[in-house]
Amino acid sequence: MALITSKIECEFSGAGLGWTEITADVLSPVSIKYGIHGSSAKDRVAGAGTMSLVLNNSSLNSANKEGYYSPGHPNARINWTIGLRMRAQFLDPATSTWYVKFIGYIISIKPDAGRYGSRRVNIVLGDWIEEAARSYISGVAAQINKRSDQVISTLIANVTRQPYATSIGTGKDTYAYALDSSRDDARNPVLQEIARVTQSELGYFYVKGDGTVVFEPRFARSTLVDSTTLDNTMAGLSLQMSRDNLLTRVQTATYPRTVDTSNQILYTLNNKSLIRVGESVTISAGYTDPNNRTARVGGTSMVTPVATTDYTANSASDGSGTNLTAFLTVSATFGGNAATIDITNTGSQDAYITKLQLRGLGIYDYGKTIGEAENTVLAAEFGDSPVLLDMRYQNDPLVGVKGAEYLLSVYGAEEIGIWYLGTDGSSNLGQTTQLAYWVQNTIGSVSISPQTPSLQTQILARDIGDRVKIIEAVTGVSKSFYIQSISLEVRAPGLPFVVWVLAPADSQIYWKLGQSGYSELGTTTRLVYT
Repeated sequence: MALITSKIECEFSGAGLGWTEITADVLSPVSIKYGIHGSSAKDRVAGAGTMSLVLNNSSLNSANKEGYYSPGHPNARINWTIGLRMRAQFLDPATSTWYVKFIGYIISIKPDAGRYGSRRVNIVLGDWIEEAARSYISGVAAQINKRSDQVISTLIANVTRQPYATSIGTGKDTYAYALDSSRDDARNPVLQEIARVTQSELGYFYVKGDGTVVFEPRFARSTLVDSTTLDNTMAGLSLQMSRDNLLTRVQTATYPRTVDTSNQILYTLNNKSLIRVGESVTISAGYTDPNNRTARVGGTSMVTPVATTDYTANSASDGSGTNLTAFLTVSATFGGNAATIDITNTGSQDAYITKLQLRGLGIYDYGKTIGEAENTVLAAEFGDSPVLLDMRYQNDPLVGVKGAEYLLSVYGAEEIGIWYLGTDGSSNLGQTTQLAYWVQNTIGSVSISPQTPSLQTQILARDIGDRVKIIEAVTGVSKSFYIQSISLEVRAPGLPFVVWVLAPADSQIYWKLGQSGYSELGTTTRLVYT
């Protein structure tokens, strides 16, 4: 059986200007991990993906240069530095297809010291999720009447280093107000806001192996079919059949909001700050409730500061001196929950800022509304086991309730009949059958080694979001799951070993107008809220 071939490449000339292979200098192992690291109802956003590898830094590398991969070394490779984009490709010998399994940026370079030591360099790369986690909301206004995908796209655009590619599905929800909770003054990570939007949609957000950033809206997976079946061919199976995984109650938190109909003062500078001649200062201004200055609010339709109306300056702190307002230059960058105000004194006198305010329409969040779905029979037997999903930008409590019902149907336990032969010889279901409960999410992960050409293909072809069926004889598992995350390790040349973290697939088929197999209401399908 032919072995899988790997290829490691770098963009030394810059993004989009071509890839240069460095495989000859790569020393095993190569380790890759990316995707959504958990499998519960709350696990919907990927963590930072990583790839680690070791490079030959001795004079026996491809350039015959010691220190070739040590940044700052006289022999260092041109443009070899933190932030360089790299990718890993693998060739499936059965199909002659190359699969990209990781694209990311160097976040760590650690050369081993000592001329007579190992002379290796340990490299760690992060994917685009790493970029989103390290980037902060800046100047992003509150989003008014925008779909979840539109808000996601706005957030992605706020990251300096853009994704290699994107696949943003059209959201099911239009949010009356979103990002009104994001605080420019508190350095909220972009990824945090992406997570809020994704959970509000009950969608998924992740990066595929080929570097594509994906947003899946609610029910994007509802029409997926199994892309492959592992029928007793896996190397290992991690089961999670325990009481801890027995979900009996799902709660969803939604946040109804109101908004002002006329401009209100949402920020006031309380101090009479001195700004000296030629000095420029920047103020972080969080919006507050005009009737309760200790309470933070969102803001929209913010007004650019107007001289005299919104700001004044004077040579005296009490305003009794010379009016210097005309010598202040004031501008503001408005975010959803805070603004950045830039002030410059262009005059010939030091000036006290005697008045500074921001006006706009306040967005008021008066607390969460809890929607709930519960399996009361199961809770009575095994105890209460709740999970709370925070839908921060979902305004409609009904959507929250329906979402809770759906999640309980997928992640809860299902009733199964245990048949046995009755003493009277009867075997009629419903008369001699006892009910039991089976935990839906019985599999935490599955591991695969490339023992056959078919398994080689599955290791490389499958990615996050794919639906797969798992059949295992000893445990009796025979169900479909979605791949949440992928760990791939090249333990020996040509022999990558993969682990998939799995989440349960919905066993129901939902009604969809005009599509064969999905439009036979009551026969093969059931209705679903959208």
